[in-house]
Amino acid sequence: MLTSDLLRVKRRKGKITPRYLDVDDDEARARATALVEIFEAHRGKPRGIIDEKVERAIGHGTDFLIWRGLAKLLYDRSEFGVDAALKPEKIREVVFEYAVAAGNPTDEEGRQAVLDDAAEALEIDAHGCEVGLYADLEDRQVLEEFKALEPLELLHRYNVALAQAVLYRARKMTIRLEAQDSNKLRLLFQMLKFHRLMHRTRREDGGYIIAIEGPESIFKRGRKYGVQMAKFLPALLHLSGWKVDAEIEWDSKSYLFELDEEQGLKTARRARGQWIAEEEEWFEQRFEEKAPEGWKLERRGGVVELSNNEVLITDYAIQTEDGDEVWLEIVGFWRIEYLRRRIQWLDEMDFDPPVVLVVSERLKTDRKALEETPAQLIFFKGVILVGKVVDAVRAALNEA
Repeated sequence: MLTSDLLRVKRRKGKITPRYLDVDDDEARARATALVEIFEAHRGKPRGIIDEKVERAIGHGTDFLIWRGLAKLLYDRSEFGVDAALKPEKIREVVFEYAVAAGNPTDEEGRQAVLDDAAEALEIDAHGCEVGLYADLEDRQVLEEFKALEPLELLHRYNVALAQAVLYRARKMTIRLEAQDSNKLRLLFQMLKFHRLMHRTRREDGGYIIAIEGPESIFKRGRKYGVQMAKFLPALLHLSGWKVDAEIEWDSKSYLFELDEEQGLKTARRARGQWIAEEEEWFEQRFEEKAPEGWKLERRGGVVELSNNEVLITDYAIQTEDGDEVWLEIVGFWRIEYLRRRIQWLDEMDFDPPVVLVVSERLKTDRKALEETPAQLIFFKGVILVGKVVDAVRAALNEA
Protein backbone atom coordinates (compact mmCIF):
# COMPACT_ATOMS: atom_id res chain seq x y z
CA MET A 1 0.00 0.00 0.00
CA LEU A 2 1.12 3.57 -0.66
CA THR A 3 1.22 6.07 2.18
CA SER A 4 -0.22 9.57 1.79
CA ASP A 5 3.23 11.16 1.36
CA LEU A 6 3.74 9.05 -1.79
CA LEU A 7 0.35 9.76 -3.32
CA ARG A 8 0.33 11.70 -6.61
CA VAL A 9 -3.05 13.19 -7.58
CA LYS A 10 -4.53 16.17 -9.35
CA ARG A 11 -7.63 17.97 -8.10
CA ARG A 12 -9.65 20.03 -10.50
CA LYS A 13 -13.27 21.11 -10.85
CA GLY A 14 -14.47 18.91 -8.01
CA LYS A 15 -12.74 15.78 -9.30
CA ILE A 16 -9.68 13.96 -8.03
CA THR A 17 -7.53 11.81 -10.32
CA PRO A 18 -4.38 9.81 -9.53
CA ARG A 19 -1.34 10.53 -11.69
CA TYR A 20 -1.03 7.04 -13.07
CA LEU A 21 2.28 5.77 -14.41
CA ASP A 22 2.59 4.85 -18.08
CA VAL A 23 3.44 1.15 -17.85
CA ASP A 24 4.82 1.22 -21.42
CA ASP A 25 7.32 3.98 -20.64
CA ASP A 26 10.90 2.77 -21.19
CA GLU A 27 12.32 4.64 -18.19
CA ALA A 28 9.60 3.32 -15.92
CA ARG A 29 10.30 -0.25 -16.99
CA ALA A 30 14.04 0.24 -16.56
CA ARG A 31 13.65 1.69 -13.06
CA ALA A 32 11.23 -1.06 -12.06
CA THR A 33 13.65 -3.69 -13.35
CA ALA A 34 16.56 -2.16 -11.42
CA LEU A 35 14.59 -2.02 -8.17
CA VAL A 36 13.30 -5.59 -8.47
CA GLU A 37 16.83 -6.82 -9.15
CA ILE A 38 18.11 -5.18 -5.97
CA PHE A 39 15.73 -7.20 -3.83
CA GLU A 40 16.21 -10.37 -5.86
CA ALA A 41 20.00 -10.17 -5.51
CA HIS A 42 20.11 -9.37 -1.81
CA ARG A 43 18.24 -12.18 -0.11
CA GLY A 44 20.07 -12.90 3.14
CA LYS A 45 21.75 -9.46 3.08
CA PRO A 46 21.34 -6.70 5.71
CA ARG A 47 18.58 -4.16 5.16
CA GLY A 48 21.08 -1.32 5.41
CA ILE A 49 22.79 -2.46 2.21
CA ILE A 50 19.44 -2.78 0.42
CA ASP A 51 18.36 0.67 1.63
CA GLU A 52 21.57 2.21 0.30
CA LYS A 53 21.21 0.63 -3.14
CA VAL A 54 17.53 1.57 -3.32
CA GLU A 55 18.35 5.21 -2.51
CA ARG A 56 20.92 5.29 -5.29
CA ALA A 57 18.42 3.81 -7.75
CA ILE A 58 15.74 6.32 -6.76
CA GLY A 59 17.96 9.38 -7.12
CA HIS A 60 16.86 12.93 -6.38
CA GLY A 61 15.05 13.96 -9.55
CA THR A 62 11.67 15.68 -9.65
CA ASP A 63 9.96 12.31 -10.14
CA PHE A 64 11.54 10.62 -7.12
CA LEU A 65 8.07 10.09 -5.56
CA ILE A 66 7.26 7.58 -8.31
CA TRP A 67 10.36 5.49 -7.71
CA ARG A 68 10.01 5.76 -3.95
CA GLY A 69 6.47 4.47 -4.35
CA LEU A 70 7.70 1.51 -6.37
CA ALA A 71 10.31 0.78 -3.70
CA LYS A 72 7.65 0.97 -0.98
CA LEU A 73 5.65 -1.74 -2.74
CA LEU A 74 8.76 -3.95 -2.91
CA TYR A 75 9.48 -3.46 0.78
CA ASP A 76 5.87 -4.51 1.43
CA ARG A 77 6.67 -7.81 -0.30
CA SER A 78 9.76 -8.36 1.85
CA GLU A 79 10.26 -10.00 5.20
CA PHE A 80 13.28 -9.02 7.27
CA GLY A 81 14.46 -10.96 10.30
CA VAL A 82 17.20 -11.23 12.87
CA ASP A 83 20.15 -13.45 11.92
CA ALA A 84 21.99 -14.22 15.16
CA ALA A 85 23.27 -17.26 17.04
CA LEU A 86 21.29 -16.18 20.12
CA LYS A 87 18.81 -13.44 20.93
CA PRO A 88 20.65 -10.11 20.59
CA GLU A 89 19.37 -8.87 23.95
CA LYS A 90 20.94 -11.90 25.64
CA ILE A 91 24.25 -11.34 23.83
CA ARG A 92 24.23 -7.66 24.83
CA GLU A 93 23.51 -8.53 28.44
CA VAL A 94 26.56 -10.82 28.72
CA VAL A 95 28.88 -8.58 26.65
CA PHE A 96 28.01 -5.53 28.76
CA GLU A 97 28.66 -7.45 31.95
CA TYR A 98 32.14 -8.44 30.77
CA ALA A 99 32.78 -4.92 29.45
CA VAL A 100 31.99 -3.38 32.84
CA ALA A 101 34.15 -5.96 34.60
CA ALA A 102 37.03 -5.10 32.23
CA GLY A 103 36.66 -1.37 32.84
CA ASN A 104 34.89 -0.66 29.53
CA PRO A 105 37.99 -0.85 27.33
CA THR A 106 38.09 1.41 24.26
CA ASP A 107 41.09 -0.07 22.48
CA GLU A 108 40.65 -2.82 19.90
CA GLU A 109 42.59 -5.42 21.91
CA GLY A 110 40.52 -4.88 25.03
CA ARG A 111 37.28 -4.88 23.06
CA GLN A 112 38.19 -8.17 21.39
CA ALA A 113 39.04 -9.72 24.76
CA VAL A 114 35.56 -8.81 26.03
CA LEU A 115 33.94 -10.39 22.97
CA ASP A 116 36.06 -13.54 23.39
CA ASP A 117 35.10 -13.91 27.05
CA ALA A 118 31.41 -13.25 26.36
CA ALA A 119 31.40 -15.69 23.46
CA GLU A 120 32.92 -18.40 25.61
CA ALA A 121 30.30 -17.83 28.30
CA LEU A 122 27.51 -17.93 25.69
CA GLU A 123 29.04 -20.98 23.98
CA ILE A 124 29.21 -19.29 20.57
CA ASP A 125 32.17 -18.10 18.52
CA ALA A 126 33.52 -14.55 18.84
CA HIS A 127 32.42 -13.56 15.33
CA GLY A 128 28.86 -14.72 16.05
CA CYS A 129 28.94 -12.76 19.27
CA GLU A 130 29.99 -9.58 17.47
CA VAL A 131 27.52 -9.98 14.61
CA GLY A 132 24.63 -10.83 16.92
CA LEU A 133 25.28 -7.95 19.31
CA TYR A 134 23.08 -5.52 17.36
CA ALA A 135 21.52 -7.87 14.82
CA ASP A 136 18.03 -6.71 15.78
CA LEU A 137 18.62 -3.13 14.66
CA GLU A 138 16.50 -2.39 11.59
CA ASP A 139 19.39 -1.76 9.21
CA ARG A 140 21.12 -4.99 10.28
CA GLN A 141 18.13 -7.27 9.88
CA VAL A 142 18.48 -9.50 6.82
CA LEU A 143 16.10 -10.06 3.92
CA GLU A 144 14.66 -13.49 4.68
CA GLU A 145 11.92 -13.62 2.07
CA PHE A 146 10.96 -11.62 -1.00
CA LYS A 147 7.82 -12.35 -3.02
CA ALA A 148 9.17 -12.12 -6.53
CA LEU A 149 7.32 -10.32 -9.31
CA GLU A 150 8.00 -9.10 -12.82
CA PRO A 151 8.86 -5.40 -13.35
CA LEU A 152 5.72 -4.86 -15.46
CA GLU A 153 3.63 -6.38 -12.68
CA LEU A 154 5.21 -3.91 -10.26
CA LEU A 155 4.18 -0.98 -12.48
CA HIS A 156 0.59 -2.25 -12.65
CA ARG A 157 0.61 -2.78 -8.89
CA TYR A 158 1.76 0.82 -8.44
CA ASN A 159 -1.19 2.19 -10.41
CA VAL A 160 -3.65 0.05 -8.47
CA ALA A 161 -2.03 1.23 -5.22
CA LEU A 162 -2.54 4.86 -6.30
CA ALA A 163 -6.25 4.23 -6.83
CA GLN A 164 -6.47 2.42 -3.49
CA ALA A 165 -4.73 5.29 -1.69
CA VAL A 166 -7.43 7.66 -2.97
CA LEU A 167 -10.16 5.26 -1.82
CA TYR A 168 -8.71 5.34 1.72
CA ARG A 169 -10.51 8.67 1.99
CA ALA A 170 -13.80 7.47 0.48
CA ARG A 171 -17.07 8.11 2.27
CA LYS A 172 -19.16 6.13 -0.17
CA MET A 173 -18.79 4.32 -3.45
CA THR A 174 -21.16 3.32 -6.24
CA ILE A 175 -20.35 0.46 -8.61
CA ARG A 176 -22.15 0.01 -11.92
CA LEU A 177 -21.86 -3.44 -13.49
CA GLU A 178 -22.95 -4.84 -16.79
CA ALA A 179 -24.29 -8.40 -16.84
CA GLN A 180 -21.57 -10.70 -15.51
CA ASP A 181 -20.55 -14.33 -15.51
CA SER A 182 -22.33 -15.86 -12.52
CA ASN A 183 -19.15 -17.26 -10.96
CA LYS A 184 -17.31 -13.93 -11.12
CA LEU A 185 -20.35 -12.13 -9.73
CA ARG A 186 -20.53 -14.57 -6.83
CA LEU A 187 -16.85 -14.02 -6.02
CA LEU A 188 -17.36 -10.26 -6.13
CA PHE A 189 -20.13 -10.42 -3.56
CA GLN A 190 -18.05 -12.77 -1.44
CA MET A 191 -15.35 -10.10 -1.34
CA LEU A 192 -17.89 -7.43 -0.40
CA LYS A 193 -18.98 -9.64 2.47
CA PHE A 194 -15.41 -10.53 3.44
CA HIS A 195 -14.47 -6.86 3.77
CA ARG A 196 -17.70 -6.20 5.68
CA LEU A 197 -18.81 -3.54 3.23
CA MET A 198 -22.38 -2.55 3.83
CA HIS A 199 -23.95 -2.49 0.39
CA ARG A 200 -27.29 -2.15 -1.33
CA THR A 201 -27.70 -3.81 -4.70
CA ARG A 202 -30.35 -3.28 -7.34
CA ARG A 203 -30.87 -4.40 -10.90
CA GLU A 204 -30.79 -1.81 -13.67
CA ASP A 205 -30.65 -2.14 -17.47
CA GLY A 206 -29.70 -5.80 -17.29
CA GLY A 207 -26.85 -5.16 -14.87
CA TYR A 208 -26.37 -4.15 -11.25
CA ILE A 209 -25.79 -0.99 -9.27
CA ILE A 210 -24.03 -1.58 -5.94
CA ALA A 211 -24.09 1.30 -3.47
CA ILE A 212 -21.51 1.06 -0.67
CA GLU A 213 -22.01 3.51 2.14
CA GLY A 214 -20.68 3.39 5.69
CA PRO A 215 -22.58 4.15 8.88
CA GLU A 216 -21.70 7.32 10.77
CA SER A 217 -20.26 5.30 13.65
CA ILE A 218 -17.58 3.99 11.28
CA PHE A 219 -16.58 7.43 10.06
CA LYS A 220 -16.07 8.50 13.66
CA ARG A 221 -13.53 5.71 14.01
CA GLY A 222 -11.31 7.17 11.29
CA ARG A 223 -10.79 5.87 7.77
CA LYS A 224 -11.34 2.19 8.53
CA TYR A 225 -14.25 1.89 6.10
CA GLY A 226 -12.36 3.63 3.30
CA VAL A 227 -9.49 1.20 3.83
CA GLN A 228 -11.95 -1.67 3.38
CA MET A 229 -13.14 -0.15 0.09
CA ALA A 230 -9.52 0.15 -1.04
CA LYS A 231 -8.78 -3.47 -0.18
CA PHE A 232 -11.88 -4.55 -2.09
CA LEU A 233 -10.84 -2.79 -5.33
CA PRO A 234 -8.63 -5.61 -6.80
CA ALA A 235 -11.61 -7.99 -6.76
CA LEU A 236 -13.48 -5.62 -9.08
CA LEU A 237 -10.64 -5.59 -11.61
CA HIS A 238 -11.37 -9.19 -12.61
CA LEU A 239 -14.71 -8.14 -14.08
CA SER A 240 -15.59 -6.39 -17.33
CA GLY A 241 -18.07 -3.61 -17.93
CA TRP A 242 -17.68 -1.83 -14.58
CA LYS A 243 -17.54 1.78 -13.42
CA VAL A 244 -16.91 3.29 -9.99
CA ASP A 245 -17.94 6.70 -8.64
CA ALA A 246 -16.62 7.45 -5.15
CA GLU A 247 -17.08 10.44 -2.89
CA ILE A 248 -13.66 11.38 -1.49
CA GLU A 249 -13.02 13.61 1.51
CA TRP A 250 -9.74 15.49 1.01
CA ASP A 251 -8.60 18.49 3.08
CA SER A 252 -12.15 18.96 4.37
CA LYS A 253 -13.49 19.12 0.81
CA SER A 254 -15.51 16.61 -1.17
CA TYR A 255 -14.28 15.31 -4.54
CA LEU A 256 -15.57 12.85 -7.12
CA PHE A 257 -13.27 9.96 -7.98
CA GLU A 258 -14.18 8.15 -11.20
CA LEU A 259 -12.69 4.82 -12.13
CA ASP A 260 -13.39 2.36 -14.94
CA GLU A 261 -11.68 -0.04 -17.31
CA GLU A 262 -10.27 2.82 -19.38
CA GLN A 263 -7.54 3.41 -16.77
CA GLY A 264 -6.16 -0.04 -17.59
CA LEU A 265 -5.71 -1.11 -13.98
CA LYS A 266 -4.66 -4.75 -13.63
CA THR A 267 -4.18 -7.00 -10.64
CA ALA A 268 -2.12 -10.16 -10.37
CA ARG A 269 -4.28 -11.38 -7.50
CA ARG A 270 -6.20 -14.40 -8.69
CA ALA A 271 -9.98 -14.60 -8.42
CA ARG A 272 -10.10 -17.97 -6.77
CA GLY A 273 -11.37 -19.73 -3.70
CA GLN A 274 -13.70 -18.40 -1.06
CA TRP A 275 -12.79 -15.73 1.44
CA ILE A 276 -14.19 -16.50 4.86
CA ALA A 277 -14.28 -14.10 7.78
CA GLU A 278 -13.01 -15.45 11.08
CA GLU A 279 -16.40 -15.47 12.79
CA GLU A 280 -17.90 -17.33 9.82
CA GLU A 281 -15.15 -19.94 9.94
CA TRP A 282 -15.91 -20.49 13.65
CA PHE A 283 -19.63 -20.67 12.88
CA GLU A 284 -19.07 -23.39 10.26
CA GLN A 285 -16.99 -25.43 12.71
CA ARG A 286 -19.51 -25.04 15.54
CA PHE A 287 -22.46 -25.78 13.28
CA GLU A 288 -21.00 -29.14 12.37
CA GLU A 289 -20.57 -29.92 16.08
CA LYS A 290 -23.78 -28.50 17.57
CA ALA A 291 -26.50 -28.39 14.92
CA PRO A 292 -29.39 -30.88 15.17
CA GLU A 293 -28.80 -34.24 13.56
CA GLY A 294 -29.49 -34.21 9.85
CA TRP A 295 -29.03 -30.44 9.45
CA LYS A 296 -26.57 -29.25 6.78
CA LEU A 297 -24.80 -25.92 6.28
CA GLU A 298 -23.55 -24.94 2.84
CA ARG A 299 -21.70 -21.78 1.85
CA ARG A 300 -23.84 -20.86 -1.11
CA GLY A 301 -24.81 -17.35 -2.15
CA GLY A 302 -28.35 -16.90 -3.38
CA VAL A 303 -29.85 -13.88 -5.15
CA VAL A 304 -33.05 -12.75 -3.41
CA GLU A 305 -35.29 -10.40 -5.39
CA LEU A 306 -36.59 -7.52 -3.29
CA SER A 307 -38.86 -4.57 -3.92
CA ASN A 308 -37.78 -1.58 -6.05
CA ASN A 309 -35.51 -3.85 -8.13
CA GLU A 310 -33.17 -4.35 -5.17
CA VAL A 311 -31.50 -7.68 -4.52
CA LEU A 312 -30.02 -9.35 -1.46
CA ILE A 313 -27.11 -11.76 -1.76
CA THR A 314 -27.09 -14.41 0.97
CA ASP A 315 -24.05 -16.23 2.38
CA TYR A 316 -25.30 -19.66 3.48
CA ALA A 317 -28.00 -22.19 2.84
CA ILE A 318 -29.19 -24.38 5.73
CA GLN A 319 -31.11 -27.60 5.18
CA THR A 320 -33.06 -29.22 8.01
CA GLU A 321 -33.49 -32.94 8.53
CA ASP A 322 -36.81 -32.68 6.63
CA GLY A 323 -35.13 -31.15 3.57
CA ASP A 324 -36.49 -27.63 4.17
CA GLU A 325 -34.08 -24.85 3.23
CA VAL A 326 -33.39 -21.41 4.70
CA TRP A 327 -30.88 -18.81 3.50
CA LEU A 328 -28.64 -16.80 5.84
CA GLU A 329 -27.21 -13.34 5.27
CA ILE A 330 -24.34 -12.27 7.54
CA VAL A 331 -24.57 -8.50 8.09
CA GLY A 332 -21.29 -6.97 9.29
CA PHE A 333 -21.38 -3.15 9.10
CA TRP A 334 -24.78 -1.51 9.30
CA ARG A 335 -26.71 1.50 10.40
CA ILE A 336 -30.22 1.67 11.76
CA GLU A 337 -31.93 2.71 8.48
CA TYR A 338 -30.17 -0.12 6.64
CA LEU A 339 -31.34 -2.71 9.16
CA ARG A 340 -34.86 -1.32 9.35
CA ARG A 341 -35.22 -1.73 5.58
CA ARG A 342 -34.18 -5.36 5.80
CA ILE A 343 -36.58 -5.97 8.69
CA GLN A 344 -39.35 -4.42 6.60
CA TRP A 345 -38.56 -6.87 3.80
CA LEU A 346 -38.76 -9.77 6.25
CA ASP A 347 -42.19 -8.56 7.35
CA GLU A 348 -43.65 -7.73 3.94
CA MET A 349 -42.20 -10.28 1.52
CA ASP A 350 -42.79 -13.98 1.24
CA PHE A 351 -39.30 -15.28 0.56
CA ASP A 352 -38.79 -18.72 -0.93
CA PRO A 353 -36.59 -20.01 0.61
CA PRO A 354 -37.08 -17.99 3.82
CA VAL A 355 -34.23 -15.65 4.86
CA VAL A 356 -32.56 -15.23 8.26
CA LEU A 357 -30.39 -12.21 9.04
CA VAL A 358 -27.37 -12.69 11.33
CA VAL A 359 -26.20 -9.23 12.42
CA SER A 360 -22.92 -8.21 14.05
CA GLU A 361 -23.00 -5.99 17.14
CA ARG A 362 -19.30 -5.08 16.91
CA LEU A 363 -20.12 -1.46 16.03
CA LYS A 364 -22.34 -1.01 19.08
CA THR A 365 -25.00 0.55 16.88
CA ASP A 366 -28.13 1.43 18.85
CA ARG A 367 -30.28 -1.72 18.81
CA LYS A 368 -32.77 0.01 21.10
CA ALA A 369 -33.78 2.20 18.16
CA LEU A 370 -35.43 -0.86 16.62
CA GLU A 371 -39.11 -0.87 17.54
CA GLU A 372 -39.41 -4.62 17.03
CA THR A 373 -36.98 -7.39 16.16
CA PRO A 374 -38.42 -10.33 14.18
CA ALA A 375 -37.55 -13.86 15.23
CA GLN A 376 -35.65 -14.45 11.98
CA LEU A 377 -33.14 -11.71 12.85
CA ILE A 378 -30.44 -12.44 15.43
CA PHE A 379 -27.42 -10.55 16.72
CA PHE A 380 -23.95 -11.82 17.57
CA LYS A 381 -20.85 -10.48 19.29
CA GLY A 382 -17.73 -12.09 17.85
CA VAL A 383 -19.18 -15.63 17.85
CA ILE A 384 -22.30 -16.66 15.94
CA LEU A 385 -24.23 -18.93 18.30
CA VAL A 386 -25.51 -22.04 16.55
CA GLY A 387 -28.43 -22.41 18.95
CA LYS A 388 -29.77 -18.96 18.11
CA VAL A 389 -29.42 -19.66 14.39
CA VAL A 390 -31.32 -22.94 14.74
CA ASP A 391 -34.15 -21.16 16.59
CA ALA A 392 -34.30 -18.44 13.93
CA VAL A 393 -34.38 -21.01 11.12
CA ARG A 394 -37.27 -22.83 12.76
CA ALA A 395 -39.12 -19.53 13.26
CA ALA A 396 -38.59 -18.60 9.61
CA LEU A 397 -39.92 -21.98 8.44
CA ASN A 398 -42.97 -21.73 10.70
CA GLU A 399 -43.84 -18.34 9.22
CA ALA A 400 -43.23 -19.45 5.63
